[in-house]
Amino acid sequence: MNIIIRRTLNLIILSNTKLLLGENAFMGPNARISWTQVTEQPVIPVLPAYIASTKITSTTIESPSIFGGTIAIGSGNNVFKADSEGIHLGNASFVNAPFRVSMDGKLTALDGTFTGTITGSTITGSTIKTATTSAGNLELSGSGFIARNTLGEKNGVVIDNGNFSSVDFYYRDQYRGGIAQTAGNLALTTTMGPIIIEAAQASSTMFRGKVDFTNATVTGIVAKFG
Repeated sequence: MNIIIRRTLNLIILSNTKLLLGENAFMGPNARISWTQVTEQPVIPVLPAYIASTKITSTTIESPSIFGGTIAIGSGNNVFKADSEGIHLGNASFVNAPFRVSMDGKLTALDGTFTGTITGSTITGSTIKTATTSAGNLELSGSGFIARNTLGEKNGVVIDNGNFSSVDFYYRDQYRGGIAQTAGNLALTTTMGPIIIEAAQASSTMFRGKVDFTNATVTGIVAKFG
């Protein structure tokens, strides 16, 4: 089968046995042309030695090292970028990206799920919660500390971080008592049942300073003097 390529003034015919170039050059089946006999030789680039180990295919680039000003995957704000500012995705601008890591290692993310151990000298957040278990969870915020049950009710210790702080005790969102500091006073209160102050066996319960029973009803005390 012949392959025919037509040009304006020339005709090239290539077959299994001959090559015809125009009307003045004919080559038989055993003809050869030496490269040194070709005039006006074209420049054939030589592969640089530094990319000898590089492999580029239609789908992959394999190299020990890749250097460049910016690496981008995607376009617009649906993009991942690595450049001199760091790595970021979700926005074409580094400072507006919802996820970004700066060159000094600072991580910014709008949300995340982490497993394992998080180690750091300072953890800052508006609210820090533990995972909910069969016993409930703990919640730490600028307002204080709250223990909750599985229903989300205050249940256990609640520490208030106001000007007059307190340590309160709750059962299923019901206040049962606590210790509060108000205007220089320290108050121990209960909403159900007695307040019991008990020392260990063979130890004493001691009061120092003035004891005022003016507004109290005292029972079971036998006065001893001297």
